[in-house]
Amino acid sequence: MANTVAPPGYLEVIGIVLVIVLGLLFAYDRFLVPKVKVADLKGYLLEQKTLLAAGTITEDQWKRNLDTLEQVFREQPSHQLIILKDVVLHHDPDTEIKLK
Repeated sequence: MANTVAPPGYLEVIGIVLVIVLGLLFAYDRFLVPKVKVADLKGYLLEQKTLLAAGTITEDQWKRNLDTLEQVFREQPSHQLIILKDVVLHHDPDTEIKLK
């Protein structure tokens, strides 16, 4: 007597397809879709200029702060798009890059 395997039914096929599609959508959203982040560069630079003018920070600290700012931008994942806060009409505060 030979063992025969029944072909998958419609529900099994639909379940498998749904799992594959949902997995692909998750991976696409997680790794390929550009994520938009907002940065208040103008406000940060104005704050640093004010601190420097007030004597709260030295010129060396100011330069280190600018290097830190550059490092923050470089550490962002490649699929993130950074837009200046000045050109954004409305944004979710969770999408803002903290520059302090």
